[in-house]
Amino acid sequence: RCAPQRFSLATLPLRVFTGGHTYFMQRLHNAPGHDLPRLSPLTVHFTFQYSDTPDYPHGKRQRAREAALWAVDPPDYYSKGTFLRLVGPLYSQAQRVAVERRFPEWSPQRHMALDAIQRAVVRDLLALSRALGAALVMPPLTCSCDRYWGHLENCRMPTAPRAMPLPYRCTQDSLFEIKFWNDKKVDFREADFLDDARVPRAVTEAAVRVVVHPDAPLPQAGTAEETFSAVLRPGTPMSEVGAAVRRANADARLVEIGAADLRRLCKWLGSTEQNAAFNALQRYVLHESARYCPVEDHWPEVDRPGWDWMNPFTAYNCTWGFTPPTDFPEPADGAPPCAGRAAAGVPMAGGGAFADRHNSTSCARAMLCDYHVREGGELSIELERASRCNLEGYGGVNYTRHGAAIKAALAAMPDGRCPYPDGVTPNWKEVVFDP
Repeated sequence: RCAPQRFSLATLPLRVFTGGHTYFMQRLHNAPGHDLPRLSPLTVHFTFQYSDTPDYPHGKRQRAREAALWAVDPPDYYSKGTFLRLVGPLYSQAQRVAVERRFPEWSPQRHMALDAIQRAVVRDLLALSRALGAALVMPPLTCSCDRYWGHLENCRMPTAPRAMPLPYRCTQDSLFEIKFWNDKKVDFREADFLDDARVPRAVTEAAVRVVVHPDAPLPQAGTAEETFSAVLRPGTPMSEVGAAVRRANADARLVEIGAADLRRLCKWLGSTEQNAAFNALQRYVLHESARYCPVEDHWPEVDRPGWDWMNPFTAYNCTWGFTPPTDFPEPADGAPPCAGRAAAGVPMAGGGAFADRHNSTSCARAMLCDYHVREGGELSIELERASRCNLEGYGGVNYTRHGAAIKAALAAMPDGRCPYPDGVTPNWKEVVFDP
């Protein structure tokens, strides 16, 4: 037996001994005073992250790569092949202002609306990278709501500082399931990949900027601009971008394009079969099942003694995401749905005539959500059938006790379904309670 001993317990300073949230979400290592040695991080504990499995820590590795803390990738990871990256922001300031004016800060719908814009850009980057045979360098992603498995307060994890800025630069595993990408062998790199000193200058110095605009002047023959830029017109198929890049520089190692230019390309990879194969891929790797449960949207008595999670009138009101972006066209006649076909009544897939989702929500206000995408790209259910509120079911409703009240409440609603939530009014103020 050991003799009793006295010892002391003490807390460690968060800025020096960082965790998954303080380092990757709050980014305390970049806060004022970060240049002082006494405030430099000594450790990073990879907590509050996603995408790990019993077989491999996909999420942890990706976060380590994003933070330049992963030191075991081979030299080929940094030097082999061609790379595609986005230049400029994923969405405009005007788009952000419009979304933030529509939804309050506590609402996950703000997060879903801004995410839909950037998720569509990632889809197009992924498609173009495959057309080019290039590795996709992920763009810096932003989140307007903290990803956390518990309740959120003003779209932040309860222990996060109330002054934590939203939106914030977030990790890829906050929005995407990294394991899906790895299982499908998607060739991609972390957002700050090109800033890594291990990337050879031969890559970054052999760049070609792709410009897609109706009025952009073509570079003059024999000039440096001709070597470093490829000017295309709206409606140019993605399948033809590679040839344009090679005409500019046959030895190009880095292709750069802005979000607006990317959007003006025709969403065509060379055939209906190639578009269909890409659609199956993007539906799988660009979807995720994550819930956001704001306390502002819950019944005030939730989680208290006597609360019944099987009562849909008082269950958690969680917003679920993320749905994949709109599919590329799959024309039955096999003809490219690009510039020139609009006059014949064929919807274009480029030049601004392609409709994307206005948000990434799968189940709008539900405790649980049964919408997901299988590995082959098949949907578990059509998005239109996904639950819009707990009254439509969530896999745990006690219909024996609450079935009659549910039926009566739904019968009083338009088309017998919950109206799509406005994302502004707390749901518990809209329903008729049947505790």
